[in-house]
Amino acid sequence: MQRLTPAEEQVMLRLWGLNEATVQEIINFYPLPKPAYNTTSTIVRILERKGFIKHRKKGKGYIYLPKISKTEYRDYASNWLLENYFDCSNSDAIAYFQKAKQLDELL
Repeated sequence: MQRLTPAEEQVMLRLWGLNEATVQEIINFYPLPKPAYNTTSTIVRILERKGFIKHRKKGKGYIYLPKISKTEYRDYASNWLLENYFDCSNSDAIAYFQKAKQLDELL
């Protein structure tokens, strides 16, 4: 598995929320301002090429479905974060997030 770009992650978050969708339905799930159709369609094709989503034909168009679950990607991303930012230390990661939460409560 590989890390998603921020734009790819945004599309996947919407597709995970919808379970299956057309490109237009993915776009409709965005807040304003909504991304362009062509941009979203390109990202969907990239995600399909990377193995994150699949499609099935419906009429003249396609319905897209996640191949990778949100939980699978979250586990991968969490491990990547732990390895690259916390030197594989669970205690350092927990301490960081506890401290960050306390700071949020103060603000």
